Amino acid sequence: MTQLKHTIFYLLGFCALFLGMSYFVSVNKELVFCSANSAWISNEFLLSCLTGIFASFMVLIATEVYKFFQIQESVERWLFIQMVTLYGQLHIAETSIQNLLSSKEIIPANLLHCLSNTIKQLTPAMRATDYNPLVKTKKTKTIIKIINRLHSAQLGNLEALANDCIYLEIAINTDKIKEHEKGIFSPVITFASPNTNRTLITLLKEIQNIKSQITINITELNAACNDRFHWSEVSSQISSMPTIDTSLEGFWARWN
Repeated sequence: MTQLKHTIFYLLGFCALFLGMSYFVSVNKELVFCSANSAWISNEFLLSCLTGIFASFMVLIATEVYKFFQIQESVERWLFIQMVTLYGQLHIAETSIQNLLSSKEIIPANLLHCLSNTIKQLTPAMRATDYNPLVKTKKTKTIIKIINRLHSAQLGNLEALANDCIYLEIAINTDKIKEHEKGIFSPVITFASPNTNRTLITLLKEIQNIKSQITINITELNAACNDRFHWSEVSSQISSMPTIDTSLEGFWARWN
């Protein structure tokens, strides 16, 4: 957007220049500040050329401005999609951990792999978000504020969470080692296992904190765009998504 914005201002400068020159030649026809009439050139010829160039720049400006607003809407839509994708993965991770809190199921080591990979894929692109409106309105100011919040802290928090997900696997392996030391060589790691328990609760708090931040961003973005993205419907669909079974048995069951 920034490059296109500079192009529009560049064209506006040339448009103003040729408008001024056209006006000068037009006035010169009446008052004759200087005589441009000869066998090869005249005021009428200069005026026709200059007004033609001015009109061409006007067409170019109109085209570029239309393209700019299309790109602006695309960036807004793209930002919404990225944040909703993150929200969806955070919601799935939160629900999965909460379901394990009240069960005796085995904790899969890859429980948070999808969340971690999604964050690592999306955050670099979100850091490069180019949103630079031509005119600052209430809507664009809100979106700029959201992007600034993301850049100042929230994307860093997401990247920290992606790195912290590895601690679940470390905690599971630590509990397995402790069980081996007790003579249990086929340990079953559940939420009752101390290191896994503490790590899951810590990660859950981290996930819920970041999820609330992303929710605020999405809500404000959707409101600024006059509910263009129908966030209430999207959030309902995400909330009704079933928990993904990341176990090997779950994979086999899908193909039996």
